Amino acid sequence: LNEVIDLFESYDANATFFTTGSHCECIAQEDVLRLNSSKHEIANHNMYDHPYINFTQNEFSVDLDTTNQILDKLSFNVSKWYRAPFGRINDAMVSELDKRGLIHVVSDAFANDTEIPDAKWIAKYILNRVGDGSIVLIHMPEKGFREWNLEAMELTLKGLRKKNYKILTLTELDNLE
Repeated sequence: LNEVIDLFESYDANATFFTTGSHCECIAQEDVLRLNSSKHEIANHNMYDHPYINFTQNEFSVDLDTTNQILDKLSFNVSKWYRAPFGRINDAMVSELDKRGLIHVVSDAFANDTEIPDAKWIAKYILNRVGDGSIVLIHMPEKGFREWNLEAMELTLKGLRKKNYKILTLTELDNLE
């Protein structure tokens, strides 16, 4: 996490980090606080990174509550954004999100970085698809897991800078409108 924060700071880039509650159990609170102090924001991505389309609305609601409780303990800046794991969402989920004032986000520049361990290909694919207002998705690299995404992030940030794009959180992007 700190390497990603440092990378984004070196490009004067801000991001919205969609975070699972289960992942937060492995993160030090001071690292999450650094995210907040670095102009980034945190958003709900449910407790686990698996599709929720077969959950009842009540089960989905409980999961959102559990995740929000964890995020609230770690952060003072949990945003109104939500991203369904695997991008799969149904009417019951939409209804629950609407009740909570959460907005579901879908990226328009995603290179299936969880399955393709090629940082250069990932960055090239994303950079060929971005435009004004694009939402880029790159999953968090971890030691021993998707490590190639750190390089993909750097190459993407470098390419976005070359195209003169400003990298913003979703809230910052929303505030431009």
